[in-house]
This record gives sequence, C-alpha cells and structure tokens, in this order.
Amino acid sequence: MAGSKICVICGESKRSNQLLTHKNLLLNDRFSICRDCANSIADFTDEESVIEMAQLANIPFVKNLYTDVKRQSKKPNFGIYQKRLAPYKKFETFSDSVFTTDGAAETVDVTPELERRWGKDYSEEEYAYFENALQGLIAIKPATTAFEIQRYVANVKLKNALDEAFKTGDPKGITALRKAYSEDSKDLGFDAVLSGNDDSGKSLGQRIQNWELNEPVPDNDKYEDTAGLKKYINKWFVIPMKRTFGVASEKEVDSLYED
Repeated sequence: MAGSKICVICGESKRSNQLLTHKNLLLNDRFSICRDCANSIADFTDEESVIEMAQLANIPFVKNLYTDVKRQSKKPNFGIYQKRLAPYKKFETFSDSVFTTDGAAETVDVTPELERRWGKDYSEEEYAYFENALQGLIAIKPATTAFEIQRYVANVKLKNALDEAFKTGDPKGITALRKAYSEDSKDLGFDAVLSGNDDSGKSLGQRIQNWELNEPVPDNDKYEDTAGLKKYINKWFVIPMKRTFGVASEKEVDSLYED
C-alpha cells in the first residue's frame, strides 16, 4: 500500500494513520511501530514496559505524566501518554527522560503546609497527586506570585473534581466541571494541555486556524452565559479566594451556602 510501512513488532504493513509517531532514527522509511503494538506492549500496570516502549520510540519517559495517565484514564495506553507529553517542549528524546517524580513520591508526608495549600481530609496518595499536578503546571508556565500558585491549586482541584465526575458517571457534573476547567485553564494560558483536547500537540497558529474554520464568529463582544459558568466560577473560586484574603463581603460569603 502506498504510504504504508512495516511494523517492526508485528511485521504487518500498516497505513500512516495506524503508525506511532516516533523519533527512532534507526527505523528507515520502510519500517515503523504501529499504534496497536505500542498500546499492547506498554502495560500501565507495569512501569518497565512503558519505559521500554518509550525507549524503542525514542521519546521521553516522564514519571509524573506516566502516573497521571495511569491514575486518570479508565484505559490508559501509550497514545494517551504521548498526547499528554506533547505540550512539554523541553522533553524531546528518551535521553530527556525523568524517572522520578521530581521530589514528590507517590505518597507524601502530610504537613501543615500541605493541608493549608490543599485542605484537609485527603489521603497521602491524593496529596501526592495534587503536588505532582501542580509541579506539572509550573513546569509549563512558572508561577511568579503566591496568588498565581493559588490559581494553579484551584485548577488542579477542578481537574480532580472532573476526573471524579467521569468515574462516577455524573453527566451534569461532567458538563459543568468540564466547562469550568476549560475556561479556567484557558484563562491561565494552559489551553494547550486541556484533557481530551485533540489539538494539544498543535502550535498556537494551527489552533487559531482551526478555530477560524470551525468556530462561529460572534457579532459583538457580549456573550450570554447560558450555562451559568460565570456564576459557578464566582461561587466556587472567586468568592472563596476573596474570603481567604479577607476581602469578601458578608453577602458574598452568605451566597456560598445558597442552593
């Protein structure tokens, strides 16, 4: 078949859309690695198998991302891992791999500082996940102020709430949380790493071109908040932050307890 290559694992001829994007320079124009084989070999219950597949494809193994994919995906596979890796431009080849969690283990010591940052009554594993996710955001876009760190913390907790809604199969919760998380991530400049965003590996210019071709152009700069997103973010993020810094009014605080 024109444009097809032979998978070095299964030996079958596969079309280009069935092949893995790899950086193994030892594979010439006739050979590649198919997605099915990559997903089959990279068993996310066995970290070594994922490392071996990353080495074969000559792409980085990053422990934080491996842990995130393993925890958040119902059926984690190598393709999902590659999508999550795409926005991290500092990771190019297997030589850039990070085999530790950058100082945050899969469990952590629960300190008063950790509880102040995330709140109480979480497990050690949950605190470790929060810290890893926070460090991942900082790696993409370093925070310059304490307030920005708090915004990142809120973003991580929004993503965690969205993951929980997916696990429990709550359709209303998924819809509201996905919109809130999407808007918050875009506001923070993390739109390229939104979960499930197929264009996460594209450049900003490519995404703008896609928006221009597919998204409706508004007639003016006024948008109707039909989903109540502004109210949701105001209640669960803006007012709690104002209360934390002691600038929330009594009316705003009372609104937190309204249905």
